[in-house]
Amino acid sequence: MSLVKKILIAEDELLIAKVLRMQLEKLGYEVENVVDSFQAISSTINFKPDMIILDVFLKNSTSGIDSAIKIRELGIRTPIIFTTGNSYDDTIELVSKVKFSMILSKPIEFDHLLQLIEDF
Repeated sequence: MSLVKKILIAEDELLIAKVLRMQLEKLGYEVENVVDSFQAISSTINFKPDMIILDVFLKNSTSGIDSAIKIRELGIRTPIIFTTGNSYDDTIELVSKVKFSMILSKPIEFDHLLQLIEDF
């Protein structure tokens, strides 16, 4: 297993979040789930995850990209894996501006996600 032990999942689709959490916890990761941008920032500060899985579009019309920018402005360099069902060039361009991040298209293939986590 990689150095990643704690993972924050910011995902407003509850079924996706629940399945990811169950699979990651089964592998020994400590996981916290949140559903919007404000919770993602707060949880990053308080939970101090080793990895953030962050949906581009979150609950309450909040943006995972805006969350990531705020997290970086706070000086937090935790790696971020953005997830999105929207692979438009403008989304990819916005994500590319966030340092220490990558993008993963939905539907998420768990083995691919796990490989990204372990490669960080």
